[in-house]
Amino acid sequence: MLRRLLLMVGLLIAGLLFTGAPAFGGAPPVTETTTQKNLVETFVDVIPDPICSDEGPLYTITTTTNLVMHSTIFADGREHDTFTQTGTFVAVPLEDPTLPNYTGKVTIWGGFNANGATVNGTFTFNLHATGSDGSTIRTNQVDHFNVRPDGTVNEFFHCH
Repeated sequence: MLRRLLLMVGLLIAGLLFTGAPAFGGAPPVTETTTQKNLVETFVDVIPDPICSDEGPLYTITTTTNLVMHSTIFADGREHDTFTQTGTFVAVPLEDPTLPNYTGKVTIWGGFNANGATVNGTFTFNLHATGSDGSTIRTNQVDHFNVRPDGTVNEFFHCH
């Protein structure tokens, strides 16, 4: 469900990190933490299935989550960022009202590192849902990428 979003976010952050952070000449790292509670987001996507197909009927999904983001930027330009977003969701079929509604829990975690020569990031996505028809969905996804000094990208995705 969020694989495309996470990949795009990861590659965007990789690009931003490659632009380099300013050197602060001996200054301590700059650390920032942002917290959001009861963050409500609504979007249209497919419900992930156990084989993690990007195909299927579209649902209007509304999440209510808590989000914590940490960022540390070092004087030499290295950077470490991480976030955790966890909460509940409701998914309602967009076009076919005969399909079940789903409610459940979702947790997303991401971590990014850059050192001026390389960038890497890992995302995890965990979802457990129960349908109005009694069906259940459980999915766990891991997506990792790294950008080497020569600019080549290595990525893997695992879903179960």
